[in-house]
Amino acid sequence: MNAIRQWWTGMQSLGAVRMRFMKNHFGRPNRDKVTRWALIGTLGMLFLVADYLFFYRMVQYLDGLPLQIGEELIVQLLNVVFLTLFAMLLFSTIIAALAIYYISSDLDFLHSLPISLGPIIHVRFMQTVINASWVVLVFALPMFIAYGYYFKVTTSYYLYLVLAFLPFVLLPCALGVLGIMVLMRYFPTDKAHQILSFMGLFFVAGLVAFLRFLSPEKFFDKQVSDEMIIDFVESLRVPEFEYLPSSWITRGLTAWTAGNHDISWMRLGYLYAAAAVTLVLFAWLSRRIYLSGWRSYQEVKNAPRIKHKKDRGKKPWLAYLPVEPMKQALIMKDVKVFTRDPSHWSQMFILLVLVIVYIFNIMNLPLNNIALKNVVSVLNIGLIGFVLSALIARFVFSSVSIEGKKMWTLYTAPVDMRSFLLAKFWMYWPPLLLVAELLTVVSNQLLQVDAYVMKMSVIGVMLITTGLVGMGLGMGAMYPRFDHENMSEISTGTGGILFMISSLMYVLLFLVLSARPMYVHFNEKFLFKFVGGVEVPVFYGMIVVLTAVVTWVPMARGIRSLRQMDL
Repeated sequence: MNAIRQWWTGMQSLGAVRMRFMKNHFGRPNRDKVTRWALIGTLGMLFLVADYLFFYRMVQYLDGLPLQIGEELIVQLLNVVFLTLFAMLLFSTIIAALAIYYISSDLDFLHSLPISLGPIIHVRFMQTVINASWVVLVFALPMFIAYGYYFKVTTSYYLYLVLAFLPFVLLPCALGVLGIMVLMRYFPTDKAHQILSFMGLFFVAGLVAFLRFLSPEKFFDKQVSDEMIIDFVESLRVPEFEYLPSSWITRGLTAWTAGNHDISWMRLGYLYAAAAVTLVLFAWLSRRIYLSGWRSYQEVKNAPRIKHKKDRGKKPWLAYLPVEPMKQALIMKDVKVFTRDPSHWSQMFILLVLVIVYIFNIMNLPLNNIALKNVVSVLNIGLIGFVLSALIARFVFSSVSIEGKKMWTLYTAPVDMRSFLLAKFWMYWPPLLLVAELLTVVSNQLLQVDAYVMKMSVIGVMLITTGLVGMGLGMGAMYPRFDHENMSEISTGTGGILFMISSLMYVLLFLVLSARPMYVHFNEKFLFKFVGGVEVPVFYGMIVVLTAVVTWVPMARGIRSLRQMDL
């Protein structure tokens, strides 16, 4: 009884501190916060409306398919959605838990308080659940509202949805946090990044295998028989196993819509039973392994790094590049910071997934017309620009803020802020350019475009990469967040949202300026009409000038902002 009272007192104390933090954060809005909330609210509403309309039209289309297979297809669509959400929750929880339980700067203070370990673990678990699940819930909410609205459900459907979503979210979150704790406790802490790498590659391989197994491109053939549709529906049943939570919530939700409430209550019972067992296991095991894993991580993090004898006197690889020594030192520092922190490089799995899925989609586009393939290749530049915008917002924009509270050491060192930003530019520009050009060349080869379009695409992607990296670095220096605890806080701030809007506008303007030269080329190649003139080099010149402006102006303003900053 006394232990329960101590646990409840600790939960109240830590919960009160967290609530006070939230009250101060939202209850005292300044100009920066109001601007950020307005931008997030506007973009969020647009996204929710688009998500709702897209899913509604998809359900409407599937429900109108012949042979009474539309109903089964809708069920399998929901099953795939829930399976994807479960995997996303599990993977995002692993990343968030690593930062919240082991990396956060306030953990030393929390563990020094006269509070038992249980409340600290449980409050942190609730924080992890919120951080890992809110984006998934926002993404999924319009889908199921559209599903309910299409089938004219009653209010009880939404109540059941809320009841089912609670254990469905808690289950992968508890598994993810528990997995990180076991990893940090029973495996070498300094080898954790290798294990996380294996987990990430396993997740990517499973995703690609699942996409490849479905083979949706066969429906783009003009000759699609009823047997092929039925076989495809049967193949969709493969990921639906009776013991998966995604199958429980799918069958429960669809059964409730159909009026079979007994099946729905039984599936809901499965969800709550699995979540209860997992949470009990988490509460019992976490108290026994968490603190030992946290201590091991602190020992490894604070231990002096000893150079191997074979590395002593070895010339660093940057010395072979035509870069001045100061920039070499800054680049080497950034490389070490990036590779030593799993919360940084673990996001590379997102890049790998984007690349694989992007190429997979290009391979299966139903394009049999050579002219249409060349047009798609031009739009492909814009799509690659959008992918780069997301990557640069996550890595490049955050690179200045990653310096954290130790930024003052650069001010006391003989380092000019111009050299500081240029060093970061030369660190991020080559790998991002390599990824972008890889996507460009591979997709254009698959589309079988002509030499002119290939050349212009390669040059265009190089210009877009240069402009976006310069814009990301400059705006990241103009809107730094050195007091962050989680990297996701940096790119979701006001500066990050402004960068995303500005970068997308730049990519769209780039495409608009590219349209006229490509129009002239396509007329000459496919219609044998000569409609171009002096405006073609003018448009190319405007593209180069635009790229130079969006590259250098933010960089110059970022340099000036860093020089004037008072830490």
